[in-house]
Amino acid sequence: MIRTAYAAQLVSIGVHGIALHKLRSLLTMLGIIFGVAAVIAMLAIGEGARQATLRQIEAYGADTLYVRAAKVIGDQLRDAKRAGSAGLSLADAAHLRAAFPFVLDVAPQATVDEKVVYASREPKATVVGIDPAYHRLTKQLPDAGRLLTQSDVDGARRVAVLGPSVARALFLHEPPLGRAVRIGADQFEVVGVLAGRAGAAKAAEGGVQIRTREVARDVYIPITAALEAFPRIRDAADSEKDPTYHRVREMIVRVGGTELLEPARRALTKSLARRHRGRQDFEVIVPLEILEQSRKTQDIFNLVMALIASLSLLVGGIGIMNIMLASVTERTREIGIRRSLGASQQDIMGQFLVEATLISAAGGLLGILGGFAISQSVHLALGWETRITPLSIVLAAGVSCAVGLIFGFFPARHAARMDPITALRYE
Repeated sequence: MIRTAYAAQLVSIGVHGIALHKLRSLLTMLGIIFGVAAVIAMLAIGEGARQATLRQIEAYGADTLYVRAAKVIGDQLRDAKRAGSAGLSLADAAHLRAAFPFVLDVAPQATVDEKVVYASREPKATVVGIDPAYHRLTKQLPDAGRLLTQSDVDGARRVAVLGPSVARALFLHEPPLGRAVRIGADQFEVVGVLAGRAGAAKAAEGGVQIRTREVARDVYIPITAALEAFPRIRDAADSEKDPTYHRVREMIVRVGGTELLEPARRALTKSLARRHRGRQDFEVIVPLEILEQSRKTQDIFNLVMALIASLSLLVGGIGIMNIMLASVTERTREIGIRRSLGASQQDIMGQFLVEATLISAAGGLLGILGGFAISQSVHLALGWETRITPLSIVLAAGVSCAVGLIFGFFPARHAARMDPITALRYE
């Protein structure tokens, strides 16, 4: 009870000391505020990236790899055609299924650069030609209607399955099933709407990496209909526009286990190279390796951000030390009076340590709020996923209190060691 009352008295004295100089105390807190806000925001961005990476691994599984069309232009394209290569095709997908026992499933994809329109509404959407294997590999489920079937693919039917976001944007409150959307010049009947779920991973267009695609805005049509209804520019000098080259843009390949990923990559690369007459117009990518590399890059980013935040906290701690030394000088006579009335060195040291810690803790609290604001702003402005965990809040609060204790120790000790007689005579 006595210790509790003593602690409460120290806190009361500390709060009173801070309240006497509100503006100065606030300015002293700024370094701590910025440092803690940086720590919170950094950890939120890092945790968001980690969660996105985990979702990407779960989306297709850790036992998948990609075969992706490589861009071929100009003389390289003409040379590949003369050699007899037609780029990635549905025949390649069929070959991989039949030739390798360790290949459990293959999901080819064809991209369609067309807008999706219904009743003059034209939302942002990505049209993707697929077969039923894509639904299996990505574990997609319908919220309404059905998914694409093999008979849809075999008959190149003009049917579509919509992601939940694009379905809402197209039809508002109307039921979408059975209605027709226009994709390019063709009408496609909506046969299903996907259940909402996290974004799936896919190979990025600009380089070998994994990123999150907003699958809620995908529109899936049979891959045969995509190849038949939407030819690209004929005699183009770019393989991405030539309708005779790279009929398939990407294939997801599932193998029998993660230990088979590297052997599978070598075997698939060798086999497809033979089929493509030795032309390097494709690449085989192991997402798990890329995600691990991405995670290492994220760890480096987190370390750099932590160092930056540490510098801010260091500056904030020095500011606290400076202000507390000034406060000790201003209150020298008060220290002398307290010592003459029986206060011990421990009492004086506790008083100034508590005051420094209160300043730092208050700065930490404001910094946590600032971290929330920064992470939310990053999410809204850049679209990055951010996630603040209880551990990051506890860590930030603990660090801010530790800064107050560490940098308040020297001023508190200086105050405690003052000679009471000299302190009383101080003007």
